[in-house]
Amino acid sequence: MTGQVEESEREDSSREDGDVAAEVEFISAERLIFFSDAVVAIAMTLLAFSLPVPYIPSHASDAVVWDKVWAGHIDYLTFLISFVVIANHWRLHHRLFQYVDRLDARIITLNLAWLLMIVIIPFATKLISGAGGFGPRFTVYAAIQVLTVLTFLLMSRHIRTSDLLRPQVRPTGRPDDDAGLLTVATMFAISIPVAFMTQWAFALWVASAPAARALRRYRDRDHDSDAESAG
Repeated sequence: MTGQVEESEREDSSREDGDVAAEVEFISAERLIFFSDAVVAIAMTLLAFSLPVPYIPSHASDAVVWDKVWAGHIDYLTFLISFVVIANHWRLHHRLFQYVDRLDARIITLNLAWLLMIVIIPFATKLISGAGGFGPRFTVYAAIQVLTVLTFLLMSRHIRTSDLLRPQVRPTGRPDDDAGLLTVATMFAISIPVAFMTQWAFALWVASAPAARALRRYRDRDHDSDAESAG
């Protein structure tokens, strides 16, 4: 009888230790997510700090005010583009990590590399809105986006293939998502040599999202056709 009690106590102690370890791992994952959210928020705020404030003389006419504001339209446009870019990166990151239950050294390193790309975007935004040498300035911005997407893909695959999710949660993301992100990265990469020929290289950035959606619809339709054939 005494042996059974001792064995029961050891099992309870082992279960409690396991629960404590799981809670510590979960808190560590939450800390990484909160830290990432804070860094992204700071990067988005830094974008606004870089916006030029036009000098408007006292008693200036409405036409003069509009002219002064319009003089900075390139800076305002690049601000909006970068705001949307960072917001999309954050949205994907939020969806990827919402069911992460624990961390390992690799995912922490990859996440820090991803954050490095995010905090460089305000610098790249200020660089691309400058004058002269459009190709090199454009290359820096586009290369950062390619590296950000590729780093995110590495995080996504590592989370799917490692035991980092909460129990009974399906792997985050799927191969079709990876194909869509690779399409976006490819469009950004292709835009780099195009930028040395024309400033319309921006059009490839705009086309990257529709291209990714079109690829995903095609793959879904192809998958449905295969399922019907198998049925």
